[in-house]
Amino acid sequence: MKRRYKLLIIIFLGALITCIIYFSTQKEKTHIVAIGDGVALGMTPYNLVGISYNDYLKEYYENKNNLASFNNEFCLSHLTIDKLLSYLEKNSKGDKTNKYLKQSIEQADILTLALGVDEFADISLRTNDYDKYITEYILNYKNVLSTIRSFYDKKIIILGVYPAMNFSKNEALIVNKELQKVAQSYKAKYLDLFALSLKKEYYLQPQNYYLNYKAHQKIFRDILTLLKEK
Repeated sequence: MKRRYKLLIIIFLGALITCIIYFSTQKEKTHIVAIGDGVALGMTPYNLVGISYNDYLKEYYENKNNLASFNNEFCLSHLTIDKLLSYLEKNSKGDKTNKYLKQSIEQADILTLALGVDEFADISLRTNDYDKYITEYILNYKNVLSTIRSFYDKKIIILGVYPAMNFSKNEALIVNKELQKVAQSYKAKYLDLFALSLKKEYYLQPQNYYLNYKAHQKIFRDILTLLKEK
């Protein structure tokens, strides 16, 4: 009986030590959560998902043996800022992990947000009067960040918008100016994509606004630079 008792103690201690080692290791590694529209997803002109800057970021931490988890289940083609706010308010579950959105964000060490390019491209096909939509977009972005910052205090990278479909350079500049202010207000890093978006070599097809892998590699490198800043 004593031998059996000792064996149970050894098994219990072994399991406990294994758990402690596992969770302490996981804490040291990086959890990444990516949220966004077709740009964040890496959509291509062929209506297929390609490689995005988020995938390069994931690969970078994997290669350093420093990735605890990667979650991009809320990267959805044509996701709008209004829809994301709704997901946050409802605390929706992801289809892949079955985790609540707030739970996923809370666990993250790095959160990337890229919403607006799809949204304004879609709006541009219906109207050329953007004032109301820009105001609503910025207000919703503030509400999204306010909600996230109520429970999350780590790194947020916000990507700006760029011209798409009939959404012009001038409108994109107006949105980015406001978006940069919002990012600063909520202690998030802001990455401007405007200059990058003007280069022809960053597109597979000139008539389509989705960026190619070279552009996503550049965005990934710029994100790394921002992450290294204090």
